[in-house]
Parts: sequence; structure tokens; C-alpha cells
Amino acid sequence: MKTKLIATLLPLSMLLAGHASAEILKCSVKDAQIQSQIAFAKKAGNDFEVVGLEKALKENQQHCTDANQHLSAEQKVREEQEDVSKAKQEVAEAEADLRQAQAQGDTKKALKAEKKLSEKQAKLRKKNEDLSSAQADLAAFKS
Repeated sequence: MKTKLIATLLPLSMLLAGHASAEILKCSVKDAQIQSQIAFAKKAGNDFEVVGLEKALKENQQHCTDANQHLSAEQKVREEQEDVSKAKQEVAEAEADLRQAQAQGDTKKALKAEKKLSEKQAKLRKKNEDLSSAQADLAAFKS
């Protein structure tokens, strides 16, 4: 049982790792990924997974269009841009809080503000990475 589970999950995780940054894919790529997963599930003898994946493949083939995927990629970029803007604003606010605490000479408050600023900067870095990923997804539709 463990062997079947590992045999099914390992190729699936490898397949997904190859596209970890690409959340929005062209329909043909999604089809290929699902077909690959079906092959691994069949090889592992996981009939229930095969049935579910075949249903997913049929749904993808019936409803997925590259035009809709492109629109989704554009929307994702807009959402990520908004998130980056909000994160930048949070960093600016945290910087102002730190300057105020330092001006007051309150060491405890300044340390707390430095920690908050560090967290906000980390959040901004993550949001920038998400935006870059979304932009890469969108660029894939233009090529």
C-alpha cells in the first residue's frame, strides 16, 4: 500500500514542482499534466485516482480555453500588483512608526517597531515574488 502511494505521489509531486510558479497554464499544458498523472496512476494501479483524473481531463477539454486562461493570468497580475501596493504602504507605515519610536527615545517601542518593519519587508518581498510569478505566467501566454 505504501509503495503504491509513494509511486503515485512521487511523480505527481515532481510534475507539480516543475510548474510550482506557474499557477495559470495553457489548456494544452494542463491536458498534458493530467494525462501524465493518469499514466502514473494507472501504473500504480490506483483505479480511483484514474477515474477522478479522467473526469478532470474531460472537464478541462470541455471548458478550458486559452483565452479564458489569458484573462485569468491578467487578473492575477492585477491582484498581485494591488497586493504589492498594499505591502509597500504597510512598510512605509512601519518605517514611520520606527522613526517616531526612535525620536521619542523609547528603546522598547523602537525594538518592537523594528521587528514589525522587518515582518512587513518580508511580506513585501513575498508579494513581489508572487507578482513576478504572475507576470511570468502572463508572458507565457504572449509567447
